Amino acid sequence: MKKILLILAIASVAATATAAGHRRGIAAFTNITIPVMANTAGLQGAFFKTRVAIFNPTTLSYPIAVTLYNNNGQAGAATINIAAGQVRNYDNFLQQIFSYTGAGSVQFDSLSGAPGGSSSRDFIVTSEVYAQGPSGIFKTVVSGGPLIENSLPDFDSFSLGIHVNVNSRTNVGCFNDSPGANQVNADVYDSGGTLLTTITFNLGPKAWNQLPVPVNVTGGYIKWRLQSAGFCYAVVVDNSSNDGTFIPASDYIP
Repeated sequence: MKKILLILAIASVAATATAAGHRRGIAAFTNITIPVMANTAGLQGAFFKTRVAIFNPTTLSYPIAVTLYNNNGQAGAATINIAAGQVRNYDNFLQQIFSYTGAGSVQFDSLSGAPGGSSSRDFIVTSEVYAQGPSGIFKTVVSGGPLIENSLPDFDSFSLGIHVNVNSRTNVGCFNDSPGANQVNADVYDSGGTLLTTITFNLGPKAWNQLPVPVNVTGGYIKWRLQSAGFCYAVVVDNSSNDGTFIPASDYIP
């Protein structure tokens, strides 16, 4: 059984969460994590922003608790009230909700403070990171659906199709979804299976970070090793346009 996990990156992204026996594609849930959003300057004069749409498909009105996490842990908290059947749209989510410049992971929770909990408080979130620069606007859908799974320490996880050369660069990132410290290792392999280097993240509770792949590689892959649960990914970015391809970690479960 294979589970497709994760999400996003500072330069673009696309992902759909899948769990055995669960709904596929865009679906409504009461807790959704977008591991990376951006509101920050990039290379070649580009500026990265994040569009977000939140939809309440239910007949209830309720608040959604929204929490931002960065390298140091929680960086902001807000509440978004949403009416039955309403869509809330944001062209630059981190700026509009948190007045925050930088990047990080965002969690949405409609059950926070709900009396006795309420599974009927389902909602949908879609998002995309887009780059505005001299070459135009480039974007990639961040989430085709909610993230209901994450990389697990007991199984091997991989991100495939890594390129670092004159045309492309690759960043790898991870959001620590656990309440304790989490060491995450990203082993970088070439296409023939030779280990080139290891990138290590020492993440505090509910902390996020993203780092560049420091070696040249074409068609390689990342093998993820985690101490605790986390959302990990790679993003390959075109050096000229800043157009990016998001590569989520996929767990291999024999």
